[in-house]
Order: sequence, then structure tokens, then C-alpha cells
Amino acid sequence: MNVEQLRYLCCIAAEGFSVSAAARRLGTSQPAVSQKVRALEKTLGVELLVRHGNRLLGFTAAGQSVHATALNMVRDADNLLRIAAEFKQRGSGRLVVAATHINARYVLGPVIKEFRRSTPAVDFEVWQGTPAQIAEWVTSGAADMGIGTQPKQVRENLVYLRCAELPRILIAPPGHAILREKKLTLAAIARHPFIAMDPIFAGGSTVRKTFEDAGLAPKTLLTAIDPDVIKWYVELGLGLAVMPAVSYDRARDQGLRALDASHLFEATVTHIELLRGRYLTSHMLHMITLLAPKLSREDVLRAMVA
Repeated sequence: MNVEQLRYLCCIAAEGFSVSAAARRLGTSQPAVSQKVRALEKTLGVELLVRHGNRLLGFTAAGQSVHATALNMVRDADNLLRIAAEFKQRGSGRLVVAATHINARYVLGPVIKEFRRSTPAVDFEVWQGTPAQIAEWVTSGAADMGIGTQPKQVRENLVYLRCAELPRILIAPPGHAILREKKLTLAAIARHPFIAMDPIFAGGSTVRKTFEDAGLAPKTLLTAIDPDVIKWYVELGLGLAVMPAVSYDRARDQGLRALDASHLFEATVTHIELLRGRYLTSHMLHMITLLAPKLSREDVLRAMVA
């Protein structure tokens, strides 16, 4: 048994038990991934994965327990490598940030620009995914940190650092009747067709719950996970949408109009997700302080061991 075999097992889980996706992430072939996991099972003497033909369906009971321990072992091995690399590379390295579309598209840009200016020797990667994917990537160690909304059920092995609040707006095409309302209300919005953000995102579920709590059910024409897709359909005149204000730019979005909706819907609170117990390199700490200037390095380090 070796760390590489454990890493392959963790990567398979992080990629939704897709061997092909795990192979791409690991930079190897599908047979190599399968061979490593089979070798681990042979060493331990138990099957770790439920198989149906060539498909993996999930962990066996033994696999769940092994995976939990493997995550810690891979994390600790990676910590040793990061500590050594930081002393050898002297300011260079690699940083992988996983983010939801809203954060990748509208929040990270200026932060990355400043990060690249101040640490040009560090290779930077942004992975875009759903909240569930981000949590898996951070848990497995594939991503150094995640940026998204804190889920309703937090993971004990992750640390969530409050990053920013994104207030909400209502967007509509020019000339829409909603723009003539003297006061924007939930009832006024609900009278029109609606383009919704998928409830797998906190923003989508918050908007839906706000209408439900008010006893309203706007007619949802479609649900999407991409804010730019939502804006496009609104621009076509297919319906209204509630979005984080950061996603709207008056100069860029000339085919849209925006109304403040912060009095109707809670703001989206974004968090930085970190793997508890992970060694934080200097460039990770630098990125965290750029994303959340109110957090000191001491605040971050205390949170990691709390």
C-alpha cells in the first residue's frame, strides 16, 4: 500500500466515481487508475468499490471507512510535500482555486489580477464547478481552496471563512412593465414569467424560499446554473430574474435593466473553503487575505485549528 494508491481512490470519489474523469485529473490513463485501486484492494483484502460491469456505483461499507482515513493520509503526505516545496521554490509554486460561476466570472477577476502582479512566479488555476464539486475537490486536496456559498449541511473536515456579501437585484429587459412599479414587491415580480437559478446553489434556493414564505409561486419558464445564460434569456424578453448585483454591469449589459432587490431577498454570503488541517502555504494565505481583507493571517490560522 502506498500514498499514490490512496490518492487515486480519493480522486475517484472526488470525481463522482468516474474513472475517466479521475484519470484526466491525475494525468494518467483509466487502466492505470483501475489497476492502482485493484492493487490497494488486494493489499487490504477487501473490496472498496461497488461495481456494475465497468461502472463504479460508490463505496462499499469498508470503502467508506478506508476513504475517510485515506483522505487524512493523503492530506498529511501533501502537507509534507508543500512544506518542502515552499522552502525550495522560494515564492514559486501552484495555486488551484475552485469556484462557482458567479465567483469565477464576477468576483475573482480583480483578485487574480492583483495576485498575479504580486506573485508572478506562482502558477494559478481556476476550476469552475457546483458547490458539491467544489467541496469534493477541496476535501480530496485536488483544489487548494474553494469559493462559494456555505451549504446548509457543512462538512466537519472543511473550514468556512466568511468572505463577502453579494446583494441582489432584479433584472428585466428595457421597457418591461416591472420597471414602472413605484415600489418593487414580491407580488409584483410574481405576476411575470421568471428565469430561476438552480436551487443547488444557495442563491437559487434562497430566492425560491423567499417566494414560498410569502405564499407566492412565480411561473418559472426555465432553471439554469449559469448566470450569463439567465441574463441572456432575460434580455430576450422571456422573463425576469433575481441575480447578485455583482453580475450586472450597466455598460456591458446594455440589453438589461436592474432594480435594487436587496430589501426583498437576502444577500448571498460567499465563503472560502479550506481543508481542515491542511498546511497553508504563503501564497494560499496571500490569496485568502486578498479575498477577505478583514481576515488577518492569525485569524485564518486560528480557524484552521479551531
